[in-house]
Amino acid sequence: MKRFLVLLSLVILTNIPFSCVDDCGPFNPLESKITELYVLVGSLTSSGFRGTKSTDFGLAAIQIGIADLDYTEVMASIARPRFSFINAAIACSPRLPEPTQAIESMVITSESTVYAQGHEFLPGEQLNELFKINGNQTIAEHITKQKNDIELFGNIGSTINFQLLEQPDSTINQTFTFDIKFSDLSEMVIRTDVFEVSN
Repeated sequence: MKRFLVLLSLVILTNIPFSCVDDCGPFNPLESKITELYVLVGSLTSSGFRGTKSTDFGLAAIQIGIADLDYTEVMASIARPRFSFINAAIACSPRLPEPTQAIESMVITSESTVYAQGHEFLPGEQLNELFKINGNQTIAEHITKQKNDIELFGNIGSTINFQLLEQPDSTINQTFTFDIKFSDLSEMVIRTDVFEVSN
């Protein structure tokens, strides 16, 4: 009898669906795709982004974030059927959706002339070099980093904060347009409210 119980325990343990750590339950993994972005003009302090606008060069900021995602079910590979004494009554959570889009390019422009860094930037001219991201990165550096880690900007709540790299040569008081292209060939264009920074 003791031998039978040991064998029964062994069979049960080897058939427990350990996939609760990865592929448990009736859940197929989901992929997510960005369908809507938001843009806010505010200020960036040591405690984070705030919706309160500031004209101070050191505080004024623009935030772009993910407002909505579309989810697509990924067909799970056909698993080898196996016998188990323990069924789906053992509950576990579905895996979080996997982001699928890397930022390929981002272009910032304005419909008004910008005077900064000793240059005159005409309407429609790319202004990427005037901005830094999340405190110390250039836009190109952030794009490279996000390509290697899509989750940096891939889930609802993900944000990117932009500030001017240097104090402008004259007061900035205008809107900016962000044209963002993703690795899946989708493109989103968003425009800020008036962004004002004193020189």
